[in-house]
Amino acid sequence: MEKFKERILSLRSEAEKVNTTADELEQKVKHLQSEQIAKNHELASIKNRVKILEEQLEKTEQKLKETTLKFNESDLKAEEYEHKVTELENLILEKEQKNEELSKEYKFIKAEMDEMSRQFDDL
Repeated sequence: MEKFKERILSLRSEAEKVNTTADELEQKVKHLQSEQIAKNHELASIKNRVKILEEQLEKTEQKLKETTLKFNESDLKAEEYEHKVTELENLILEKEQKNEELSKEYKFIKAEMDEMSRQFDDL
């Protein structure tokens, strides 16, 4: 009978240890499940942030493309205007030279006419 009581006590002790271990394992499982839920929420948040950033990147790339296109068009126009300015400057130089030539010719002809007029008056 003594052995039977010892055996029962031993089995009870083992059962308590097993129950304690089971309780500890249940707590660990709950803790791990809680961590997993938190990590799933964090992952969903990160995925959402990535989606938003990708959309922003797409918009920014589109704006960059449009801005680059406008810049290239403006650069082309600036080159055209620079070319036109050069042409106009050359034309001004030509006209100034022509004006100088005509002024010299006018002065020469006027001097000749004045001389002829004096000679005519002398007659």
